[in-house]
Amino acid sequence: MITYDPKNWIAVLIDFPRSPVFRTLAIDVVAAGVYAALVVWIETDVVKVAVPLGPSFLSILGIILGLLLVFRTNTSYDRWWEGRKLWGQLVNVSRGLAHQLDAQLPASAPQRAQYARVLGAFPVALAEHLRRPRGEPGPHVPNQLVQSLSHAVYADIRDGVLPREMLVALTPVLLAFDDITGACERVRNTPIPFSYSSYVKQFVLLYALVMPFGLVREFGYGTVIASMFTFFATMGLELLATEIEEPFGTDRNDLPLDEMADRIARDTRELLTGAYSSDANPSRL
Repeated sequence: MITYDPKNWIAVLIDFPRSPVFRTLAIDVVAAGVYAALVVWIETDVVKVAVPLGPSFLSILGIILGLLLVFRTNTSYDRWWEGRKLWGQLVNVSRGLAHQLDAQLPASAPQRAQYARVLGAFPVALAEHLRRPRGEPGPHVPNQLVQSLSHAVYADIRDGVLPREMLVALTPVLLAFDDITGACERVRNTPIPFSYSSYVKQFVLLYALVMPFGLVREFGYGTVIASMFTFFATMGLELLATEIEEPFGTDRNDLPLDEMADRIARDTRELLTGAYSSDANPSRL
């Protein structure tokens, strides 16, 4: 995930090399300008007959396109933000379980290290599970870790290492791991419907193809600049939505799952064993 200072808007504005949308669209925007120049040249210098499409027609199409793009970007951001909330919940659940185990386990209990290892391994396994291609077979490692954690907790309760009253307190916490995993899988396994995503891209492209014909009589060769800016704005929004609609991937704008997993591992290890690695990479959460 790209980290930046949101208050330093000038640095954000001029930092083109780290903008995936800008780098992806650079050649396409130039191509849109070349296409617009070709249309203007043919209509004004070759055929000298303007296609009867005025700005009013483009305004109608622009309103429709704007509504589609607003819904598209909002839907994609909702998916990204839901993924972030779920991993924030995972951070809280992991710390909460570690706090309760730390309060009830004897200071020298060997189970402390075991619980720290499982709690640290779970977010790593969940991240790898969510990044696995859809439909790829394989063991469900997060389920196995939750199963191991549940067995260890209930065994310690039966053996008297943990008081029996902890059964009521810890059961909802253990179930929360399943809830988080299932909710993350729902986001990962339910992409934006293909027909909708395809239609928006087709509409943006058709709008870019039609625009020069509607502006040439009024703007002349200024249509080239107008077409380039409009194409960058509309297709940029579509690419931005595509960039964030899969929050659990490894793209530069996806969630920093590795950093959050490292934070969970360090916090739970520190709570249960008192060990904290000061040389670990810092993460911004």
